[in-house]
Amino acid sequence: MFNNLNGEQLEAILDALPIEFIFVDEKNCLQYANRIDKRANKTDTSIIGKDIHGCHKKESHPRVDALIDNLRSGRSDEEVFWVSYEQRVLNRFRAVRDKSGKFLGIIEFLFDFNAVNRMVEERKDDYKLFP
Repeated sequence: MFNNLNGEQLEAILDALPIEFIFVDEKNCLQYANRIDKRANKTDTSIIGKDIHGCHKKESHPRVDALIDNLRSGRSDEEVFWVSYEQRVLNRFRAVRDKSGKFLGIIEFLFDFNAVNRMVEERKDDYKLFP
């Protein structure tokens, strides 16, 4: 289906999504991050193509390894935890598999509840526009 899109179009579509995400391949290398210039948590572009452990402090490596292993093995298809409960940012990790179930990598995305709450507040009267 993506054959109809060129790389520029696909990147623009992914950057237009109102969510930040990264893709880590089956070798644990960060291969893609959308919204590079607009991210709340800036992604150092030098990590692209390199091991994901380079994005994390050494003391968090056991947790990162456990998360990757759970997703890779199929023990779970998703892992979720708060990046910061106070800031209301939820971090979600999902296994990416091909149609036969082969593990291809992990997509990590952040869900910012503050942004959603701001949007709800800004748009709370929009329903009055419709009869």
